[in-house]
Amino acid sequence: MPAIAAILAALAPWITRFFLAKSALMFAGFLARLGLVIATDEFAIEPLIDHAINAWSMIPNKYLCWFGAFGVTKALSIMLSALTLIGAKKVFFAKAPSA
Repeated sequence: MPAIAAILAALAPWITRFFLAKSALMFAGFLARLGLVIATDEFAIEPLIDHAINAWSMIPNKYLCWFGAFGVTKALSIMLSALTLIGAKKVFFAKAPSA
């Protein structure tokens, strides 16, 4: 254990300088990706959800009852949530293009 402490004490200045140098870039990249996700949600996801809700309201009530009984509504909700999360994951965890 004392050997690990000595190694960490020796590496601490370099690690600190690395994070100080890269923290602004990492924070700016995070905010840029967050903005992209918010814009995508505002201009793509929300209109699609509104369209799906309008289309769903056109279905007669006698069929909606059966869809609810068979769990179609819950399955569609889960699938749409999963697709949204997959899209956000691809944006946040995508590899940066090499320059």
